Amino acid sequence: MLSETKFSPIQRTTAAQAVANQILGEIRRGVLRPGAQLPTERDLMQQLNVGRSSVREALQILATLNLVDSRPGSGTFIRQPQAAEVFRPELFGLLIANSAALELMEARLMVEPAAVRLACVRATAEDLDGIAALLGQHERALQANEPANAFAAEFHVLLAKAAHNQIVAGFMESIIGLLMARGRKVERMAGYARTEIEEHLAILHHVRDQDGEAAAAAMRAYIIDAAQTYDTDGAPLPPLSVNA
Repeated sequence: MLSETKFSPIQRTTAAQAVANQILGEIRRGVLRPGAQLPTERDLMQQLNVGRSSVREALQILATLNLVDSRPGSGTFIRQPQAAEVFRPELFGLLIANSAALELMEARLMVEPAAVRLACVRATAEDLDGIAALLGQHERALQANEPANAFAAEFHVLLAKAAHNQIVAGFMESIIGLLMARGRKVERMAGYARTEIEEHLAILHHVRDQDGEAAAAAMRAYIIDAAQTYDTDGAPLPPLSVNA
């Protein structure tokens, strides 16, 4: 049965994050409960006064956080999140602050290069093929001018899983999900969307070659560049240190 939840129109022109936050707010208030069906894309567009791409990207953000489940032919439904899937939910409200985003990026800089170094040793052929397939999906989305941030985020989650350490994988799923909830504006950096895929391909190449040092160095450089694409309401993030 469709939920009777009503949403208020979004006033911001870049609305994907605001759409995701409004849906998240309804989940946190208990209005949208596990199993509830969200309105259709068209209904969300009308209720929130946003375009289709904003709605789709918002749903991708929520899917990355494992908060919604899209079922082809049926619709999008609220999931029952597991404790390991949502890292410190109270941080959602703090993501508005640039300092919180910077700390998330610094934590990522400390953990992810080490994780990718471990993936160079432990990744299976199946792991690597799955990552390569995801990069193919990312490429097709970019060529079709469709939202691709979720593919970029999933790349890092799959790499962490390829390290075959459940704690690291859970940490990366959570921290990437929080950063996705904050929102990204890749247009801030001219040509960045294309560069991002090339950097991901290079990292995968190093992992296939089991070159841990090269993979870790490439990941550090990527994280530092990517930090400037996250939504800060117009204010740039302070620079991250390569030695963080």
